[in-house]
Amino acid sequence: MSINADQKKPFSLRFRLVVLAVLLLTISLGLVGLALDAAFHRSSEAGLKARMESFVYLVLAATEVNDDGVLVFAEEPGDPRLNQPGSGIYASLSGDRDRWTSASSLGINLPEPVQIQTGKTEFTTASDETGNYYTFRYGVSWELPQGQMLPVTVTIFVDPQELQPEFHAFRSGLWQSLALVGLILVLAQVILLALGLRPLRRISEDISGIESGRLERLEGSFPKELEPLQRNLNHLLDTEQANQSRYRNALDSLAHSIKTPLSVIRSSLPSDGTPKTVAMENAVADMQHLIATRLQRAATSARRSNAAAVDVKTQLERLVSSLKRVYSQKLINIDVMIEPDLAFYGEQRDFLELAGNLLDNACKYGDGQVRISAQKLDSKDSRVGIRLQVDDNGPGIAGDEREELLQRGVRGDERVEGHGLGLAIVLEIVSAYHGEITINQSELGGACLNVSLKTR
Repeated sequence: MSINADQKKPFSLRFRLVVLAVLLLTISLGLVGLALDAAFHRSSEAGLKARMESFVYLVLAATEVNDDGVLVFAEEPGDPRLNQPGSGIYASLSGDRDRWTSASSLGINLPEPVQIQTGKTEFTTASDETGNYYTFRYGVSWELPQGQMLPVTVTIFVDPQELQPEFHAFRSGLWQSLALVGLILVLAQVILLALGLRPLRRISEDISGIESGRLERLEGSFPKELEPLQRNLNHLLDTEQANQSRYRNALDSLAHSIKTPLSVIRSSLPSDGTPKTVAMENAVADMQHLIATRLQRAATSARRSNAAAVDVKTQLERLVSSLKRVYSQKLINIDVMIEPDLAFYGEQRDFLELAGNLLDNACKYGDGQVRISAQKLDSKDSRVGIRLQVDDNGPGIAGDEREELLQRGVRGDERVEGHGLGLAIVLEIVSAYHGEITINQSELGGACLNVSLKTR
C-alpha cells in the first residue's frame, strides 16, 4: 500500500486569463503601432513632397532665360540650404542645351537628369538601403523671343536622412505610449479578473471550510451562472450526510440485532464443559469476532469526506492516559512528540481506532518503553495528511515476517497471534485514507510502525 505521487498542479484560471489578456494586448497594440507608424511615414512623405514643390518655385523664381535660350541663375536661390554643400537638399535644372545644379550638390554624385513633359510633376520615394533620394520633378517651358519654346525640368533631390530624426522621434514616443497604455490595460484586466473571479474564490474558500468541518453547506447568494453549482453541491452534501447517517444507523441496528441472538445462543449452551459444548462456545465467539470485524471494516470504508478537524494532541493524550492505566502493572513509559497545531481531517473514531491499536500493540509487546510521534505530511498544504510513528523496545519483528504480517492483517476475519488482529483494523483505516504503512527496526530496539494518512 502506497501513497500516489502528487500530480503537477495545473495553472489557475486567473493566471491563464492574465496570460491570454497580455498576449492579445501585445498583439493588438503591436498591430496598432505598426499601422500608426506606416500612416505617419506616408504623412511625412506627403509633407516632404509639399516642401520639395516649394523649392521648385524658389528655383524657378531665381532662374531666367536670355534671348539666346541660355539659362541664367541668381546667386541666391532663396534658401540657404541650396548653397550649403552636403545639406541634404539639392536642386537641378536641365534643358536641351545646358544644366544647372545648386551649390549644395558640390561633391555629391546626383542621378542623371530626366526630362518630363511641360506641366507634369513626378515624385518618387527612397530607402536607406539603396541610397536613393526622394525626387520631385516639375516640367516647365520658356517662350523665347523668336516664339520658340524652351522645355526645362526642375528636379529637387532630398537625402533620406532628412526624415530620419522625425521618424525616430515619432516611433520612440509611439512605442513608449503604447507600452504605457498596455501596462494600464493589463492592470485593468487583472483588477477586472479579480472582481469577476471573486465568486469562484469564495466557493473555493467555502469548500475548504466544508472540508475542515467549519461549514456544512455553501451559504449565501452567488451569481446566476454559479447557482446550479451551489445547488447541486449542497444537494450532494445533504445526500452524503443522509446516507452516512442511514448507513451508521443500519450498522448499529444490525450489530444489535445479531448480538442478541448470539447472546441467547451462548446463554442456552450447557455448562457441562464437554468438548461439544466448548466447540460451540468457540464457534459463537468466532462469529461475534467476525461480525464485529466486518462491521468495523464497513464503518471505516464509509468515512465522510468533509469530516471536522480532530485535534491530534488531545486525542493522543487521552489514549496515552487510558493505556497507562490499563498497563499500570508493566510500568509503561510512553513518550509523546506531536507537531504543534496538528489536526487530522477525518473521522475521530477512525483516528482513535488506528492510534489506539498501534499504541496497544506497542504496550503489549514492548518492554516498557514506547514512543509515538505525529507530524504533517511533507506538503505545501498542511491539511493534506498526517504521519504517525510508533516505536517500542520489544523483541521487534523480523524482516522476513513483516510483509507476511501485513498480509495477514488484511484478513480481519482470522484470529492470529501477536500484532495481526490490531493491524487488521489499522490496515483497513489506512486503506480508506489512501495511505501507507511500513514496519522497520526501531531505534529503541523493537518494532517501528510508520503510518501515513491522506485526508484530502
